[in-house]
This record gives sequence, C-alpha cells and structure tokens, in this order.
Amino acid sequence: MSSRRLDFLVFYRGNLATGFDYVYLKRHEGHAFLQFADKTQPVKNITALEFDFYNPHYNAAGESFNWRYRESWYDMTAQWDDFAQQAWDYLETWMTAYPGPSYPDPSLNDEWGVRFKAPGGKERFIWGLNAFPANLQDFSTYLYQLGQ
Repeated sequence: MSSRRLDFLVFYRGNLATGFDYVYLKRHEGHAFLQFADKTQPVKNITALEFDFYNPHYNAAGESFNWRYRESWYDMTAQWDDFAQQAWDYLETWMTAYPGPSYPDPSLNDEWGVRFKAPGGKERFIWGLNAFPANLQDFSTYLYQLGQ
C-alpha cells in the first residue's frame, strides 16, 4: 500500500447461525470515532453520512457542548493516525481471502472480514471462513483494546 492512512475500517466476526459482532472505525471531517456492535445490534452502513459521532457540538450562540448520543462510542480523533499505522501493519501482510472448509452446521463456522478504505483509494475487503492469517487474533485483540 502506498498510503498508510484510513478513512474507515469495519471488522466483523461470527457466523450465520449466531450472528456477527462488529467494530466500526471512521474518520470524517477532522474527527474520528470507534463503535462496537454485538450480535444483537443491526449492521451499520459506515459510508452513510449520518453514521457519525462527534463532540463538541455548538449551540446557536456558538458555545460548545457535548452531545449525548443514545449509542456508545469512543472518540478516536487524537489517536487516529497511530491506529491507521497499526491497522496497516496487519492488513498489508494479509491475502485477500482465506477460504476454508465450510461446515454443514452453520453454528460451527467462524467467518470474519475487514472492510476498509484509504483516502483517495478504492474500498477493499479481506475475509475468511474457518481459515485465518496467523495474527488475526492479535488484530482483533488490538481493536477491542482501543475501547478500554
């Protein structure tokens, strides 16, 4: 990859029987955020303009205040560039697909994927089914630690 910046990244893992957990990370208009969604939550469209969390908001007088969102999210603005570098360290080493054998019982399958886009680039997708890059669990652990 020539660019080590990111506009967004979505990571998912699960299966068709139990559902998928998602991690959403996005930078938009100078701010960035992280949001986790478990199997009980609907899938989000990360490219939708309305999928955006930011603070501070400003009132009519131009005074800042923190908007209270109904959904949990984490401000990633200050650490976005470091996050993008770390994410690329993983993504650049992975193949585009890891197709493993599929089990007839869908609850036994372990599917995962990463959807991401660099500024000025095309959206990319890496996925796997019952097959993984050696450091996939390290990547997953890294993403989930960002919210701690």
